[in-house]
Parts: sequence; C-alpha cells; structure tokens
Amino acid sequence: MRILVTGQPASGLFMLTSLLRELYALGDLNAQIGELPPDADALAAFIDSGGFRDHSLLAWHYPASEALVESSRKKGIKVICVARDPYITFDTIYSNANTARGMPTVPQSKQLKGAAFESREVADFISRVFAGQLQLTAGWQRAGCALMVNQEDLMLAPEKLMQLLSPVLGSVEEDRFALALDRMLQVHALGSAGNALSDSRLPRVVIDWLNQVIPEEFSLLGYEKAPDTHAGVMNARMRKFARFQETYAERQRIFLVGHGKSGTTWLHMLFFHHPNTAVVAERRLFEHPDENTALLDSLLNDEDFESWFRSSSFGKKAPEHGQVRYELSRLMSDYLLYRALAMRKSAKGFERRTPITHFSEKIALNTEQDARVTIDTLKKLYPDAKIVHIVRDPRDVAVSAMFHSYRNFREKRERNWITDFVDSVLDGKNGNMLKKQAVSAYFKSHAKAWNRIASIFHERGELLYGDNYLLVRYEDLLQAPQAQVKRLFDFTGLAHDEQLLMEVVDKASFKNLSKGRKAGEQDSSSFYRKGVAGDWKNYLTPEASRKAFKEARELMEQFGYE
Repeated sequence: MRILVTGQPASGLFMLTSLLRELYALGDLNAQIGELPPDADALAAFIDSGGFRDHSLLAWHYPASEALVESSRKKGIKVICVARDPYITFDTIYSNANTARGMPTVPQSKQLKGAAFESREVADFISRVFAGQLQLTAGWQRAGCALMVNQEDLMLAPEKLMQLLSPVLGSVEEDRFALALDRMLQVHALGSAGNALSDSRLPRVVIDWLNQVIPEEFSLLGYEKAPDTHAGVMNARMRKFARFQETYAERQRIFLVGHGKSGTTWLHMLFFHHPNTAVVAERRLFEHPDENTALLDSLLNDEDFESWFRSSSFGKKAPEHGQVRYELSRLMSDYLLYRALAMRKSAKGFERRTPITHFSEKIALNTEQDARVTIDTLKKLYPDAKIVHIVRDPRDVAVSAMFHSYRNFREKRERNWITDFVDSVLDGKNGNMLKKQAVSAYFKSHAKAWNRIASIFHERGELLYGDNYLLVRYEDLLQAPQAQVKRLFDFTGLAHDEQLLMEVVDKASFKNLSKGRKAGEQDSSSFYRKGVAGDWKNYLTPEASRKAFKEARELMEQFGYE
C-alpha cells in the first residue's frame, strides 16, 4: 500500500498522516527520502522513477497537476486530500503567524505578524496567498481521483471517518482504531476545528474577503459560506445549535450544587480537569442570587405562562400541551450552554483533545428560594441529570463567607465591624463586646440560612432524583480526595483509572488553585483563602458555636458535624 496525503497548509493533514501510519503500519517516506520533491510535477517524476516505496506514506501540500494525477493512477497510489473549514483554517494561520512558533509551511504568512485583522496586509494575503491554498483543495475535488476527508471528522465523527477509509484502505479493528486515535490526539491539539461549538472570531470585513476567494467546491465538501447579514448569522447559528443538539443531546448532564462557600468551585475544578467533561459555571438560569430574578423565571412562572397559553391559538387547539414551557425552557438552557461553550475561544481556539461525554455545571445556592426552585426546575427540565450536592460544616461556611465579604470591603476601602473583627483576630487581639455580639448575630444568621438551604435541597434531591442524587462532604474531599473523586466519577459514569484520578486531584489541589500555597497557609486577599476544615475554631469558642448554630444542630449531626 502506498498513500499520498495532501491538503492546504493548516488543514490538519499531518494529524491524519500520523493516524494512518499507525493504523496501517506504513513507513514515513517524508523522513526516508529527506528533501521532498518541490512541486507536483517533480513528485510525479519521482513516482514514475519508482521512488515511492511500497508500504509507505508521503504527506505534503501538493496540488492536483495532470502529471501527478496520472502518475498516481498508474502506480496505484491512493491519494487522500484533507479539507478543513476555510474560515478556521485562515484563523489558524493568522494566529500561528502571531506566535513565536510561526507557520513554517506558510512562509508568506510572515506578513500577517503584527497585522490587524482589517489591515491591508491581511487583505493582500487572502487574495494572493490564501486563495491559492484554497484552490489546492478544490483542485483535488475537481480531479475526482482523491478521497476527500474533512479534518473535523477526526474529532466529531471518527466512526464516519473509518467508514470512509475502510473501503479504500482496508478495515481495522475498532479497538485498534480507538487506541490509534487517542494517541494521535495526545500529540496533535485540534483547536477550534475539532469543536462544533466554536464561533468565528473573524471580523465581518475579513469574512467578506474570504467569501470572495472560497471556491464553490467547498460547498460540495459541506462547508457553507459565512453569511453577511444579521438574519444569515442567526440562521447559521441556529444550524450550529441543531448540530450541537444532534451531537450532544444524549450526553450525561451533571449539576454540581451547594450552599455558597461550600466548595462548589473546587468540585467544579475537579470535573473541569476530567478530559471528557465540558464545564460551565453559574449561568444563573434557575437560582436567585441576592434575590435577583433568574433568567428562566418568566418562562417557568406557572401563572404568567398559563395566562398566555390559554389565550394563545396553540393553547386553544392543544390545551393538553401546557407543559410545553418546560420543553421551551430546556431548549433555551441548552442554547445558552451552546453559546457559553462556543464563545470560550482564545487565539488558539477552544482546544479539546478528547471527546465530550459529559456536561457539568456549577450552581451556588444563597437563599431558600434558590434551593427549592433550582431542584424542582432541574427535575422538570433535566429529569435524567446527575445531581451532586456538596455540603460543608456551616461554621466554616460562615467563616469563609465572612472573609469573602472582608475581601470585598478591603478592595473598596470600606471599614465596618467585619473588617475590624477580622483584622483584630489576624493581629491576635480580642475584639470588644460589641464586636462579639455582632459576630454572634452574624453566625446565627448563617446557621439559619445554611439549615434551610441544605435541608430543602437534600430532601427534595433525594425525593426527586433518588439514585441520581449524591451527597458529598467538603471535609471528606479534603481527607481522602482520590477516593472521593473516584466516588464522584463512578456516580456520574466518567471513565477513569488510578493515573487519571491522581492527575485530576493534583490539578485541582489547593496548592495549584492558590498558585503555590499549602493548605492552611492563609491569604485573606485570595478567593482560595486557606483550604482547611475547622477554621471556625479560630473565631468562635465551642460555647459560642453551640449557641449560634443551635437551629442547625439536628442537620449538622445528620451530616456528621459534631
């Protein structure tokens, strides 16, 4: 077997090359012959002379000249041309031109370094250089002798890719293909091309310049020209959302929920570092932080919706479909999830080397209303979700919340009893009686809030979700992080081994999150302040604690807090 893999620069042809070499045990002809033939006709002469060895693969950016097409046909060389979304391809070339690494296969891209998107240098590069690169791909499509492969399929549809390759190159075992694909992804970051969610960051004028040079053949490969009207942009975005739904609708949803300052951020980071989880934090869809209105309130309000529904033509014709608001709300929630992930795009794109199998979302609760509305709404919108409820000793929750307020007050240069009290404790001094009374009232207020929020969410969670509800304690995560993370991943169905567990625990450790401090080393100005359990003892005596948290005592004992 002899294979020629070609495609324009930044198309991803070397990703496919590494995969094919491993799958079919092919020699690296690039390395074997040293200096590559400089153009397509020179390659044709190289092939005619017998230089293209059997059981080998050659990869480079060769156009479909008549001589190369004919030589490949005569010698039985299988040609594969890798195509890629032209907008993302240009974005990749521009981004790489503005890094220290550069784009060595596109020496002309040096003119892009330091050039603004809407500059004359960019317009000139697109019309002179990039247009010719696009024609390379289009030329192979027109020639009709190459197997055209979309680079995006490497990430989004590997099964489709194998169905395309197998009849031409021969079938391989599924496990072998999966292993080779995984190894390829460990070496080659796909960036935004491997992510169906990414939106182009290109300005409208650049898109217009690209639209003028993209050959019609790209539409036959499944790449649509970017729209140039607001309506077109919306339609394109909704088509992307439809593909998102088709690809990800059945993925497992995980909601990480807990009282504010109970460790929801830490929990979020543990899932963030699992390679198969896409995570978002606090979209404020269901919860009511500081008594504000949650985004889905008006749509989910029974009275408001029923009034509209009964008077609508749809409601009169199909009154039995009154629950449609939950379907609409889920669609809105999923669309906003899609937008949140689509906009998470750096200069290198949304990089993901592994497939998404789970979506994880963090929700912090601050009021009783948050707790009740969140769990009830989640059950209506995502009945098959996994709910992880993290709880923490309410005394430490109160201390953490106090330092959160302290940090905010200090940043605003405001002074009050919280700043005075914390400063006095940090200085090793005792506050006066007035300050102690204020602290006592503060802790009582937090005890009451914690008791109501934790009890409501726990009781409703167990009732509504049953085995799909898991309670985890912050203190257990501290004491046995690897065992608890294994418990979390087992519960949510995330694949893992001992090595992955250790890596996740290390990446989400207090030392890494706090940029070097060990747990217990306090930085009052940091969001990750101390990372320990039992810190409340530095601020309340046992007697003061019993009085302040009397109302929460029963639930504390239920959760194992003495």
